[in-house]
Amino acid sequence: MFPAHLDERISAAPGVSPGVVADDEFLLREMFNPQHVRDGRLLPTAISLQDLRSRGFSVHRMRYVSRKFVEESVRDRLSRPRKGEPWKDEGVAKFRTLAVRRLRMDGRQALVAIDTAAEDDRGHAGIHAADPEKGDAHARELRSLLLPLLRKRTSIREAFE
Repeated sequence: MFPAHLDERISAAPGVSPGVVADDEFLLREMFNPQHVRDGRLLPTAISLQDLRSRGFSVHRMRYVSRKFVEESVRDRLSRPRKGEPWKDEGVAKFRTLAVRRLRMDGRQALVAIDTAAEDDRGHAGIHAADPEKGDAHARELRSLLLPLLRKRTSIREAFE
């Protein structure tokens, strides 16, 4: 199943969202070990193909969330029961929306950033494949384009300074 909304010029959450995601906005992606990072190295699986093709790769729109909100989000995720190795905080990746939108495949915009706000998270956005119907092989290529934006991680505190 593909997302119903991939038009960056129209809000996916009218009435809740602060508006469409602007090119100059900073986006934050929470990072965890061992899900996204192991031994200090970013894993390709840090970006789910299913996220790119349907659910959306979740990010915080920095201008619409507080440091406290992101810290609480991380604490909540770390407190969830896990099978196997417990998760650890690896900080956040911080990058501009424009960096995502500039990624190209076959000369076309490869990924879109859509505001996906909710009542309890007005600063939520999702990064999606511009052409989700192209399948997992295509999504793997998109993932390889997006991964470099996640390599540089910082603490939540530093991200907001």
